[in-house]
Amino acid sequence: NYIKKNISSYHLTSYPELETVYHNLAKYFRLDKEKIVITGGADLAIKNCFELFIKPKDKVITLTPSFAMIDIYSKLFQAKQIKFNYNNNLKLNIQNILKKIDKNIKMIMISNPNNPTGTLISKKDILSMIDRAKKFNIPFIVDEVYYGFSNLTLIKEINKFNNLIIIRTFSKSFGLAALRAGYLVASKPIAKMLYKYKPMYEINSITALTLNYMLKNKSIEKKYLKDVNKGKKFLIKNLSKLKVRFIDTHANFIHIKTKNFKCMSYLIKYLKTKRILVKSGGPGVKGFEHYIRVTLGNIKDMKKLIFHIKNKSNYLI
Repeated sequence: NYIKKNISSYHLTSYPELETVYHNLAKYFRLDKEKIVITGGADLAIKNCFELFIKPKDKVITLTPSFAMIDIYSKLFQAKQIKFNYNNNLKLNIQNILKKIDKNIKMIMISNPNNPTGTLISKKDILSMIDRAKKFNIPFIVDEVYYGFSNLTLIKEINKFNNLIIIRTFSKSFGLAALRAGYLVASKPIAKMLYKYKPMYEINSITALTLNYMLKNKSIEKKYLKDVNKGKKFLIKNLSKLKVRFIDTHANFIHIKTKNFKCMSYLIKYLKTKRILVKSGGPGVKGFEHYIRVTLGNIKDMKKLIFHIKNKSNYLI
């Protein structure tokens, strides 16, 4: 209601004024304004990093599976990806990654928590990788778009590691995916360089209006996260009662196992008829092909999901 009331002709006819957004963002996260670069979503934040650091044939360390845009920008900028796979326990071999970090690597990009696995690398392990990368002056980008659901962040480490860059978004814990707003946090020298690669205006005026309101009203994000966590607990409790196998995650989704491809396909189609959209493939790792991925919501939404899953529980394991 606030947004609707306050949209004026100014927001449609004038170029965006973003200084207030930078100020409110810095205040919200208790950061130096000069360490922040606003972006058109996390995907453009990733693109900015490729634009700044990568030339054709440069080697980049990434995870697989991970956020699709990392692979897309790697191909677009002709980078040579060195991918590290998750095993059938959804674990990474951190020692193998550490061994590969040397002077030949030009950038490291890791999502933590990761999408689509929903897994989380411990603070100790990820700091060991960042520290190793620092010795070779390698920029280390950590995609933290699911922060809020995991509560593990490295933002305070920015002052310690001048090679560290954090990517965040307003799509997840703020629930504002349609606005396409994100931001980068880095040391002042790196942030200054990344700022040069921004478009003329990072976001539009209506997005700026919305972000300013959200950043001044912290209770909205807190309530949203609280509602989602309650929904998650409800869903997990009821899946356990039904003896349905699932994989909990550190993100805003979980993975539910079906019997086979046929059952998975049918369940997805059935849920769609009930106006519930879920994704196939679960965590995207070999051995987990029959899982569906369910985005979490409040208890009301999760009750609806459980009601329809009960009706088709014979398709689940």
